Amino acid sequence: MKTIHFAISINAPKEKVWHTMLDPENFKIWTAEFCEGSYFEGSWAKGSKIKFLTPDGENIHSQCH
Repeated sequence: MKTIHFAISINAPKEKVWHTMLDPENFKIWTAEFCEGSYFEGSWAKGSKIKFLTPDGENIHSQCH
């Protein structure tokens, strides 16, 4: 299997990037592109559990091919 690595540099403090992407309201904005109204329940802390849900409360799943 071939491993591919992508990286991007963002010229902003990590706290701003974190807030922009993972604040609950901001998360809803950028995830609207693939599932409008999606949200998460749980914590982003290392070792914590988190669930990604549709507006109906269904789990969001993905599969890579």
